[in-house]
Amino acid sequence: MTTPTPALPPPPGVTSNFDNPPSLTRGMNIAMGVAIPLTTIFFGMRAYTRLFIRRTWIFEDWLALTAWVGVISNAGIGAATMAHYGGKHGWDITPDQAQQASYWFNVISIQYGAAICITKLALLYLYRRVFSPCPWSPFDKAIVILAVLLILFYTATDIAKIWECAPREKIFDARIAGSCVDTPMLLVISGIFNTVTDFILLLLPAKAMWSTSMKLSTKVKVVFAFTFGLCAPAFSLVGTVVRIEGSTNPDKTWVQPEIIVWGLAELTAGLLCVCFPETWLLFKRKRRPGPSSSIINGEYRREVTVYQGQGNHGISTMISRNIGKTENDPYMELDEVDTDNPDSHGISVQQGEVTVTREVRVDRCDAV
Repeated sequence: MTTPTPALPPPPGVTSNFDNPPSLTRGMNIAMGVAIPLTTIFFGMRAYTRLFIRRTWIFEDWLALTAWVGVISNAGIGAATMAHYGGKHGWDITPDQAQQASYWFNVISIQYGAAICITKLALLYLYRRVFSPCPWSPFDKAIVILAVLLILFYTATDIAKIWECAPREKIFDARIAGSCVDTPMLLVISGIFNTVTDFILLLLPAKAMWSTSMKLSTKVKVVFAFTFGLCAPAFSLVGTVVRIEGSTNPDKTWVQPEIIVWGLAELTAGLLCVCFPETWLLFKRKRRPGPSSSIINGEYRREVTVYQGQGNHGISTMISRNIGKTENDPYMELDEVDTDNPDSHGISVQQGEVTVTREVRVDRCDAV
């Protein structure tokens, strides 16, 4: 029986193993086993909150939906890459098998660029809705500029990946005559850009929250919810290191799946950052329903009448002094008097008194 010719010559002291070679498939399966159910659960919770509690669905939600589809499709293409001899050493597969792996890696690298761009845009739209109530404020301009930069960069890199060789078939088959761009350098630049923009996305909500009057513990919780700790920048940083280390490694079919795994981790962390702030509402402790909870549930949308009892009447209106909302319908975090603890807000409630929370529209942009 003729021994197959390997795609790469084995290193000294190593013998090609075409029957049962080492593989990175198990690591990819673990990554998919975590990413797919985790993102599906949290995106489902976000969609439920938006549709049935907030009762609204805006462009940001479509971006989040597209980002979730991007995570699932990235995992699927990653599985296809591994099924077509990705994750094996070049000396353990034939040139034709290496060609198949290169084809699928090119496909997933193009898909990753579009998926990570959509994910970061969804996060920026979330920041703009929550943290930027005033159009064209300095913070708002920073978000818009970053969004434009993301679109331009990822569009340019995806075009470069599609046409990285002339003819295009040379991407998958090095035996074809032609010329190619420096693909490893392109991947390194893309990884560095990912890491830098991920840290910027981490700092944006921190900057917005630190200028508020919230307690430090509350600020930390909010920033954590919006950034999922440091997971996304950490995954991106590790992916960049893998790209840099692999840029000079000729064993591409072994190195490339590592890039895929860390890319999937970054996509997963990014989508969770988009989902966590909305799903937070589902974990809140249930309280006695009141005007504030009615507003949160999307059921309180009009001015209410103040009814007088036998004692003095009063209006408890405590609007969040932190950051306004910019959704189509107003959303105000209001506190109402706790009748079980009348002094909880410094307000004395007497028998026969009815306390009503009124929705108030405030234009905070005039003060900016």
